[in-house]
Amino acid sequence: MSSVDDILQTAAVRSPLGSRVSRALADPVAFFRRRLARLFPELEYLRNQESVWRYADTRNTWQLRALRRELFGPPAECPAPPRHIPPELWQAFTMNGRVEIEYNYLNATYPSNYPLIYTDDEIDAYRGVISQNLSRPPAERRWFIYGDLDGWVCDAIAKHPIAGKTVVNMGSLTPWYEAMCIHFGADPVTIDYNPILLRTKRMSFMTTVEWERDRRTFDVGFSISSFEHDGLGMYGDPLDPEGDLKAMRKMKERIASDGLLFLAVPIGRDKILFNNARIYGRARLPLLTQGWSVLDSFGFYEGDIDGAGNAQPLFVLRND
Repeated sequence: MSSVDDILQTAAVRSPLGSRVSRALADPVAFFRRRLARLFPELEYLRNQESVWRYADTRNTWQLRALRRELFGPPAECPAPPRHIPPELWQAFTMNGRVEIEYNYLNATYPSNYPLIYTDDEIDAYRGVISQNLSRPPAERRWFIYGDLDGWVCDAIAKHPIAGKTVVNMGSLTPWYEAMCIHFGADPVTIDYNPILLRTKRMSFMTTVEWERDRRTFDVGFSISSFEHDGLGMYGDPLDPEGDLKAMRKMKERIASDGLLFLAVPIGRDKILFNNARIYGRARLPLLTQGWSVLDSFGFYEGDIDGAGNAQPLFVLRND
């Protein structure tokens, strides 16, 4: 008795489509890749470019390492974040079982003697991207970091202007949101765990240690995909089940009365992706926004609160 494979191979050879089916059976991955390339030429272009991008990324990584060592010396020791929630903190992190835990480990620490470097050239480049996007119809815009969320931030600023105001920006890996503040006429100050070396006078910087000592207040706050990480250790910060809530309470102290907070966090069923992010649902979101009034939202849909956590809308909150 012939096997199913034998029957299929024989039928393929006798069929007008035989040679095509034979090739598909011989190497189905390659066959369907070729078919997709004909249907979607841009996919083939991206696949061919992948090796170019990988090479450029590898080259730039090694050049950056060499330059850092040349300028700042050997990297400072950088302990890896914890991989698991300690048993004594489990109940606090899960809110007594109300918050699901999914392990999704990331190590985003980097040596404390290797600062990020922000320059006028980089800020001007980002301002050019912002200007180009705002001159296009919404469907043709191509944002830099968070896609639609970046557009919602611009929409929110247009509705709730920040020109002439001081803005504290929580967390930064590039001066993208600082450039956005500057573009709309604000004076940004960035807070981060690790040092940033400024080669620009259009923004200021404080470490979190300096932020704890400094008592100034600000007109506006930005926390765009920042507070959901606090207290989870991914960036080398100490584990703290209430790290995000403490950060929000600190913002209430530092944002002027009736001042605004532009807040973006992942929304969905309550979950912690340990060690890198929280998803805010019906249990945690009200705690995060306690003491603030929701003035506006952008990109938020009611069903998001019970979703998988893929949504990251923007809320505009007022400090009551």
